[in-house]
Amino acid sequence: MADAAADLRRRMKEQRAAIQRRFIDSRNWAAAASSAFSAALLEARSIANQTVSNRAKLSEQKQHLRKLESDLAQALSVQTSRRSKHNLMTESILKTTATNEQLTHLVTGRRATRDECMNAISIQLKDIESLESESDTNEDKNLEKALIWYNKFLGFQVVGGEGVKFMFNKIDVQSPDKECYFCVKLVEGRYTLVQCVPSVDGAEELVKDLNCNNDLYKFVRVVRDRLQAAIISGNMLSSSFCADLSSITSSSFSASSLDSTSENNINRSQSKNQECPVKGLAKSLAM
Repeated sequence: MADAAADLRRRMKEQRAAIQRRFIDSRNWAAAASSAFSAALLEARSIANQTVSNRAKLSEQKQHLRKLESDLAQALSVQTSRRSKHNLMTESILKTTATNEQLTHLVTGRRATRDECMNAISIQLKDIESLESESDTNEDKNLEKALIWYNKFLGFQVVGGEGVKFMFNKIDVQSPDKECYFCVKLVEGRYTLVQCVPSVDGAEELVKDLNCNNDLYKFVRVVRDRLQAAIISGNMLSSSFCADLSSITSSSFSASSLDSTSENNINRSQSKNQECPVKGLAKSLAM
């Protein structure tokens, strides 16, 4: 009996030791499991936090990507526009180059034409010079005839000195030898009436008109008409006789002009009036 009881106690003691070992093992496993769970939880929290952070970064990256896409689209639009401008500029350069080549050919042709024209003008100028030398001789002859004609029918004379003195007779029918005259002086390109015998009305206006149009022939003709009118009014002549005398001064000389020259000679004579008023007036009267 005693052996059975001792054996029972021994087995109970062994079972108790085994249970204690299991309990310690269970407690160690639970502690290890709790520690592992805590570590896993911490790791999960860290992963969750990292995931949230990554989501925020992902959102930022998406926004940045959208901005880059917008910039890329704008850059592509600008590039397309620049390519279009480049193509247009290339076409314009090609057209301009072609136009320049055409203009170069045209300028070359115009220069050749100009040279031909210059040669022709040079030849014509030589011919004109020879013709002018001949026409000057004829012009001097016509001038002498015209002066003789005016002196014979109008008693017209031109005397140089301090200014140019224009003398007329055969104005007064009662006294054909009575002389009327007026003196014109050219000072610094402007005409002044120095003396007029007898005096005429509107002399200042006539001088102003002369300085404006530089038509000395017209001035001489108008002053002679007014001298004639003054003498006629003084002698109380009839209007019909006055009209007859007026026709002598204006229309008769144009009908009796000897060998009228061309318009070039008229322009040339008017240009010489300022240099030599006496000769220019006589040449104008002779045409």
